[in-house]
Amino acid sequence: MNKNRVSGSATFPDSRPPATRLLARTRGSAHRRAMPRHAARLIGAILLGLSLAAPAAHRVRAQTPCPLPEGFTLHDIALPAAKQQVAAERRLVVLTFGGVRPAGADAETRGATYPARLEAALSAALPEIEVTVKNEAPPGKTAADVPAALPELIARTGARLVIWGPGGRDLAAHLKLDAFGAAVNGGIDAVRRGGADLILLDTTFVPSPARMAAIEAYRERLLAAAAANHVPLLRRHAMMRLWSEDGTLNLAARDPAERELVARHLFSCVAQGLAEPIAAAVR
Repeated sequence: MNKNRVSGSATFPDSRPPATRLLARTRGSAHRRAMPRHAARLIGAILLGLSLAAPAAHRVRAQTPCPLPEGFTLHDIALPAAKQQVAAERRLVVLTFGGVRPAGADAETRGATYPARLEAALSAALPEIEVTVKNEAPPGKTAADVPAALPELIARTGARLVIWGPGGRDLAAHLKLDAFGAAVNGGIDAVRRGGADLILLDTTFVPSPARMAAIEAYRERLLAAAAANHVPLLRRHAMMRLWSEDGTLNLAARDPAERELVARHLFSCVAQGLAEPIAAAVR
């Protein structure tokens, strides 16, 4: 008897995909020898894995690297309180606000939120240091509610670095510009009294001329407060505008699923812009 025929192997090249050939060999007619049970189970598992792998590959979307031009990045910043914590305790505790809901319902379990991405980026930049990012809901309804809440938050979390991006909620709530400016200055004072350092985030950018015109006055107050008080400020607005214009981020996306992906990518980009300068400042 021809052993090639019994084993199911063809005597000529078979152009079918490997998974198809394997499946065909498991389907013998009645005169073929029965396959051992454990082998059948193994082949079934392999086939199931092959069938699931192809669709999964299509679901994965690689993130485009975020360009960070020299003029937009933080350089030679001083974070004395955070540096002291790293030196004394070999750990760094960072306090942030928000950055969870826009990334979607499963963002926390997947580590796709802003605080999770920031913690991962800082941990990679400081592999010998225990990094913890403590995230809180933004206190109150506007920036005016933040200064009073900061001392307790800093004391409770043990944070020696606070990252705060005021402006968006304040525009939506129509907070008066003088009150906004006073709130930013009050927040800077509160962080320093709490024994921590502060990095401010510039207001966000969206491809809407009307919204950008409305928020520009808040941006001017924020930048002025940062400069007057010698507080590092990440130029998030300019970065987001660049990423929108060069196609890195589709900030005009309307589909809810795509908007979640854009938010997750944005959080990674901002975390990337913060991690290296923070690491350099605390080493």
